[in-house]
Amino acid sequence: MFEKQNRKKFNWVLPIIALSALFCACSNMETSGTSEEAEGVVAISNKKIAGVSQKGPFVKGSDVTLKETSKNGDFEPTGREFTTKTRSNKGDFKFDDFDLESQYALLSVEGYYKREYNDEKSDCPMRLDAVSNVEKRENVNINLLTHFEYKRVLNLVKEGKSFAEAKKQAATEVLDAFGVNAKFSSPEDLDIYNTSDADRVLFNISALIDSRPEWTYWVDDEKEDCPKLQNFLDGFTEDFADDGVLSDSTMLYIVSEAYIMTVEYVEMELVDDEDIKDKKRKNPDDNDLATKKSEYEFSKNVFLHYMGVEACTDNLWGEYRKFKKPVEIDDEIIKSGYLLCNGYYWEITTKEHIDSLTQKIEHENGTMTDKRDGKKYKTVSFKHKGKKYEWMAEDLHYTDSSIKYSKGSDGSYSWTTAMQIDDKYMEGPVKNGLLDSLHQGICPDGWHISTSEEWTALFEYVENPHNLLDENWKSSDTRTALVKDLIGVFFNRFDFNLTIMDSVFLETYYHAYTLDEEVLSYDAPAFDEEDPWKDPMHESFNEDYAIENPHFSALEISVRWNDTFGVSKAPKAYVRCVKN
Repeated sequence: MFEKQNRKKFNWVLPIIALSALFCACSNMETSGTSEEAEGVVAISNKKIAGVSQKGPFVKGSDVTLKETSKNGDFEPTGREFTTKTRSNKGDFKFDDFDLESQYALLSVEGYYKREYNDEKSDCPMRLDAVSNVEKRENVNINLLTHFEYKRVLNLVKEGKSFAEAKKQAATEVLDAFGVNAKFSSPEDLDIYNTSDADRVLFNISALIDSRPEWTYWVDDEKEDCPKLQNFLDGFTEDFADDGVLSDSTMLYIVSEAYIMTVEYVEMELVDDEDIKDKKRKNPDDNDLATKKSEYEFSKNVFLHYMGVEACTDNLWGEYRKFKKPVEIDDEIIKSGYLLCNGYYWEITTKEHIDSLTQKIEHENGTMTDKRDGKKYKTVSFKHKGKKYEWMAEDLHYTDSSIKYSKGSDGSYSWTTAMQIDDKYMEGPVKNGLLDSLHQGICPDGWHISTSEEWTALFEYVENPHNLLDENWKSSDTRTALVKDLIGVFFNRFDFNLTIMDSVFLETYYHAYTLDEEVLSYDAPAFDEEDPWKDPMHESFNEDYAIENPHFSALEISVRWNDTFGVSKAPKAYVRCVKN
């Protein structure tokens, strides 16, 4: 399976937005009625035009050019040009008192820009184009959507479309390439800092386009590296110009970035409108959550639309789809492969990986009977590093008049009950010599409580604790699973039948022990709120000891989504016995 890439950290600075259902994979895209319905060529005199130029906003002093087109209506430049510069780092510009022989004008902006998500100045300059009917306009904005549609509009006019028809069709086709629906009059009306659905689409496209580090970051040689992003933008425009459809070779870069964003922001699945409103109430200036949610939904939709698949939800867990469209992952172009639904998003993977999820890890199955009560338990046996292990493949369920479960009858015991030692050892260090190297505890004759070293060997053998999970684990709270990073597609490949103890917090605890005297004699201090580093469960304690013993464990083992071992004596945990 392909690894996730590390991305830049965003420091969002946008106003809060209404997260409506604007993201839908569909082909019927619409734009609202245009105000540019006039036909024929009209001369313009004493005209004033203002606007903003944005990828992110172009910095103060960027060059803005307005070109006159021929009065015969063929959109060919006459050679007359009007120039101005952006007046601030907001990208705003203005043309005063100009005359044109045609209302159709060609505009462009060129310069550096401030990134929309962190206000940093770009490393490379950029040029964006626009074509507009300025007759009834007072404002013309220049942005990525005006650039993408530019040549498509000109080609449609040459094919016989009116300018208004060409603009409407081109805008619809651009949005269709991204799989979104948003109504607006014209791309020249959009502003990445406004809050309409269409403005949010422009912002999300702008942010997504700027997310490839090799295009815009860490420029070593400006002459060599700076044209990369511009070349991509112009290539997008050329690709789109003839038929209004983007080739896979153009889309694969955008889709690849969208996929990475979907994976890295998957926690946004837990965020809803109420969460955003609540955060806004607490801090009116904090728009980070709303913006990240918007970008996540947009990126997810771009990927789904390109791949032609439905959203991956819990009811599709474990299902897979084959795709034959190129994507780029970790600088490798994948021309075809498989999508695996983990309940949150489609993982790009291989058929070999999917098959491996159900391929059994080598072991032998058996049974054993507890002579004390006649209960029969499944077992698994395996060899690891020359040593044979036989484990119970089910949790121990034994009790009598002197042995009680810790709570109810769920099969869990306190640590001292499991170890069959005095309850006083739940507090303070364990007396040296009290525990045997094969400590029977509550286990049947010939079997002993699993040691931390045996758990370590088991984890090494199965490679991932997820491979021990019972297949029914996924019926637990999927929201909590996402928070705990317990996501993925896992099957009971080892017949170990491990189940989740706590379906709310998705935790499972198993008692274990070690004869390491340093651990057994460690008298853990009480938790100190003013100095939490004194807490032995805190990371610093593990760091102090785990340097020499990376599989550090002591009195209890916590089996969650990794092989992290704890050091407390749990009042409630399961028992797995190992044959002597």
